[in-house]
Amino acid sequence: MPRILVVDDEVEMGNFFKFFLEGKNYEIAVAKNGSEARNALQEYFHLILLDLKLPDTDGITLLKEIKERHPTTEVLIMTGYSTVKTAVEAIQLGAYDYLEKPFEDLDALEAVMDRALSRALARREPGEDEELTRRKQVLNSVGFVAGKSEKMLRLLTISEKLAAKNITILIRGETGTGKEVLAHYIHAVSSRSEQEFLAINCGAFTEALLESELFGHEKGAFTGAVSQHRGIFELANRGTLFLDEIGEATPAIQVKLLRVLETGEIIRVGGERPIRVDTRVIAATNAPLERLVAEKRFREDLFYRLDVVTLVLPPLRERCEDIPLLAEHFLKSHYAQERPLRLSSEVVAALTGYNWPGNIRELANVIAQAAAVCDGPTVLPEHLPSKINVQNRSDNKPHLSLPLEQKWRDDVAAGLGAFVDQVDVKAGFDLPAFLDSIKEVSNEAVKKLIEKSLDAAGGRYPRAAKWLKTTPRVLRYLYKEK
Repeated sequence: MPRILVVDDEVEMGNFFKFFLEGKNYEIAVAKNGSEARNALQEYFHLILLDLKLPDTDGITLLKEIKERHPTTEVLIMTGYSTVKTAVEAIQLGAYDYLEKPFEDLDALEAVMDRALSRALARREPGEDEELTRRKQVLNSVGFVAGKSEKMLRLLTISEKLAAKNITILIRGETGTGKEVLAHYIHAVSSRSEQEFLAINCGAFTEALLESELFGHEKGAFTGAVSQHRGIFELANRGTLFLDEIGEATPAIQVKLLRVLETGEIIRVGGERPIRVDTRVIAATNAPLERLVAEKRFREDLFYRLDVVTLVLPPLRERCEDIPLLAEHFLKSHYAQERPLRLSSEVVAALTGYNWPGNIRELANVIAQAAAVCDGPTVLPEHLPSKINVQNRSDNKPHLSLPLEQKWRDDVAAGLGAFVDQVDVKAGFDLPAFLDSIKEVSNEAVKKLIEKSLDAAGGRYPRAAKWLKTTPRVLRYLYKEK
């Protein structure tokens, strides 16, 4: 008999589920707080309905305990709209899904409970193989190579859960990580998949042109407006609109975007009548929006409207195990019809060891360049751009196997390169302060290295100096004076 535990401090909620599941032959228990839930967890439950806010603990803490004690128990998080962010964190920690209170669609509620119960009872979802096949088909249809890394697989699972919710999503990630492709995937697995998916880069247009593109304009609204024009919000009605580089939007555009998110209405340029639109917004940025808000360059109210749920795409250097698969994909998708090519093991090692400041976009370009100059059936190290070979000149071994001196140079260069990529120089940047900060950080790192060596050497400068390849006098000077 399936056993269900409802953990909620509202007595009415426990009564609701007892009534809702009446006649289903389930055994139902109710706990009103964390203490009662922990006592109940001495026994096994197939499904737990867990409220995030409890009088004596929080749902996230209790979720961790549940998963530690009963890994096969499925947990459905119950939350209000204001705690959706925490609910997404719960999915990352192993919750099956989250349910928003109040429960308006009881059929949908019953369906998600049935799926969670089936998974717990069978230890795998019925039809899971078919689901994995479906996922691969959708991924292929939007050109998304997810790879096998745990970070990406977890991100896909969360994205699929969020796709079913009609909420705004903010995607963050460095340049070239695939933010638009992830947005397209979310659209493809949502109930809006049969409708339009449209994308626009907020930094690619002037303010006037972006306003017209987003909201449309009436005939005669400005010079050259010879006819009525529907904006992208109207064209994506009932579908999904992807707003890339949202941090580049001007203050005037930000105000209009805020109005759409709050009211679901747009007004064309030169128009007077509000037009209702049902357009899901997925925004993306590689800019630090919090800093832009602090600098009064991005509206705080718009930031919170966009930041209902945030998905973070990991940089390629944090998912090195996916690099060979991605490289083979780019090679086959672009060059398989012309001539079959393969990557040598040395090339795979070199690609895996590179830091990829430009992420997946840079990898695709490198494969294109290598294939263009390759005159045989195999891509060899000499076909790679010099930046790849230089960084991997240590026998082309993966980055973690490089000599330590070379590794720290590569890591520092990659970190600074990633930071510089995010700097909006047109908005102003304090270069002298940046240089001072780099000096402070480097001095602190040197201090820690010296202290670590002195500790290991028992305080003896000659021995520590020998390890650090310097002299005792220089070591004393660096540590005491610098």
